[in-house]
Amino acid sequence: MKTRTIIFSVLFTALNVLPANAQEEEIIVIDEEEDTESDDAPKASPQVLELNPIDIVETPEQQVLKGARPAFAQTITMPQLQSVNDWLESANGVYGDASGKGTRSVIVRGFETRQINFQFDGVPLDTGYDGMTGLDVMPMNWISAGRIAHADATPTDAVGFGGMIDLYAFNPGLAEAAVETSLTGVIASAAHGMSMGPWHWAATVGGQYSNGFYLSHAFEEHSDEDGGLRDSSWKKGGNFLVKAGRTLGNWGDFEILAGWAQAPRGIPTGVNTGYLRYWEFTSWRVAFTTAKLNFRTSVLGGQFQVWATDQGNTLEAYDNPARNRQITAVASTSVWQDDDYGGRIDLTSMPWSLGNAGFMRALLRTDLRYQYHDSHEIAYQPEGYTDNSSSRFYFDIRPALEWQITSAIRLFASGDAAGAKATGQDIESTNPTNQPKLEDLYDGGFSTGLDYNILSSLDLNLRAARRLRMPTLKEQFRSLPGSDEPIPKLDPEKAWDFEAEIHWKPIDEVALTIGGFDTEIRDLIEFKYINNTKISHNVSKSRIAGTDIAIALGAWAGFSFDISYHYLYAYDLSQNHELNDRPAHNLRFAVHYAPIDNLKFTVSGQYESKRRTEAWLSNKYAWMGDVFLLGAEIEYQMDHFSMYLRGTNLLDYNYSRAFGYPEPGINVVLGAKIVL
Repeated sequence: MKTRTIIFSVLFTALNVLPANAQEEEIIVIDEEEDTESDDAPKASPQVLELNPIDIVETPEQQVLKGARPAFAQTITMPQLQSVNDWLESANGVYGDASGKGTRSVIVRGFETRQINFQFDGVPLDTGYDGMTGLDVMPMNWISAGRIAHADATPTDAVGFGGMIDLYAFNPGLAEAAVETSLTGVIASAAHGMSMGPWHWAATVGGQYSNGFYLSHAFEEHSDEDGGLRDSSWKKGGNFLVKAGRTLGNWGDFEILAGWAQAPRGIPTGVNTGYLRYWEFTSWRVAFTTAKLNFRTSVLGGQFQVWATDQGNTLEAYDNPARNRQITAVASTSVWQDDDYGGRIDLTSMPWSLGNAGFMRALLRTDLRYQYHDSHEIAYQPEGYTDNSSSRFYFDIRPALEWQITSAIRLFASGDAAGAKATGQDIESTNPTNQPKLEDLYDGGFSTGLDYNILSSLDLNLRAARRLRMPTLKEQFRSLPGSDEPIPKLDPEKAWDFEAEIHWKPIDEVALTIGGFDTEIRDLIEFKYINNTKISHNVSKSRIAGTDIAIALGAWAGFSFDISYHYLYAYDLSQNHELNDRPAHNLRFAVHYAPIDNLKFTVSGQYESKRRTEAWLSNKYAWMGDVFLLGAEIEYQMDHFSMYLRGTNLLDYNYSRAFGYPEPGINVVLGAKIVL
């Protein structure tokens, strides 16, 4: 009975405590639960019980749970202070893009940020208005690790089309300090963490300043792009994050967390659009607070979480390069603010035995959110005012079942019911337009999957899902027709998705992963420009498919090598043309050499078949064409101190990373970190 009790208790704890699909190296230590059936039974000798996908190691003092290799997900860690965008783009199948408002966004397997679930420490940070979280404002000193799930990694996870970007909050040592300086500015942070008895707390503060480059070159000129020059940009800001928590004996723990970050910026202009505007974001912020309670009993475990978030910016449009005059028709001030109040319930049953048929457990995840958007714009010449504020109530319920048939086979199936009900719409404008009425939206879907450990070195993972994405408030507001046509109803995106992945690791020094996906989407929501007005519309039928290949070799004689390739096929099947704002080919490589334990040299490169930047208020784009990046880094690391020297874009000074990104072209970064 001892062995069976260990299997039940440890499997249950593992499935509830580990982040879904945690990285293979991550180890979580949990106090051993008491054997209620035989208090006098002697402690068993150390042994290993293998229950895929969890390995269980029993020792007399504790149980060590080791998470399995991620399926359809990548867990990435990066202690350096580079941008969140750079960090995420280091993962396979992820690349960057730029908007006309000077922001960068990541695209996962061909799906934009608004089609990807994004959360920090369990708090969803997708904005209710446009869904596009400004990742630029998210500071690296907040983050300990990130997980990019490309599909339904677990039954109740990653139901977004492209998947999920899940960031975990920092966990500092007693004291940490880091600084990174480059050709354009400096980023610095400090952190402190401590525990005393059942209590723990931590805090981090950071700041950055960048004065940008002056971009004196023009992009490639084509018939469908604007080209033109860009002037200088700047970015500055500060942030803090604090958390505190307490264990509640053997049955759970709770934690509260709060963060604030501000990153105002000036963005390059001078694009050949006929709009001689000079833009500056005087405010760009994110603030949130959350509280969560984790619990586990003999029959049920899970988490309750509540949150409140605020995101927004203030955009000042000037009519002169000095950005100190607003007296012509091109000058304006616009303000948007997104507030989100919500809660989440995650419940997981104790696994129950099916005899020789294995184990099964039930799961339930429920999100309830109230989203409020405050948006208004002030024009100066002639004077005008527009208010597009709105709100809605959103729910998402996902029941699921998991079945561990044998130590090598796991099945799961889940359902998804979602809805968005408009609760308010305030339209006020001195220049009335044909405004749409926000629609109530209800729909659902399902997912199923199989994880099969064919051999000790070979895994096969299969997924199939019917997915749903509700239109954002912005997408509904921008579904405007031409002339006096009736306003079309904007439907949710619905997709059938099929994915497969093979992971082979014959020896420790060799690993190969091959994955493929095929997503056919009905009513894909795309933007297009009509008479310099950006509108949203449904593409009746489209297809986004691709493959990921990743190979890791080494280390042999201090050398190791990583290479990954991503191919993307994106097509509008209804109009028979390519969805051409996504690169078809993305190749990355890195060569590492460590002559001694503390010293490492790295040379890395990246090729993209095309990249673009959007010209705001224009129906054209500035294409940058094929992109090749080359970087090199020297890193020296000790137990309590590390430093690095990194150079990027070493072959191409004329490549601008994005429209408005402060560090285009060649950049050299020197950084250091102290940990006590």
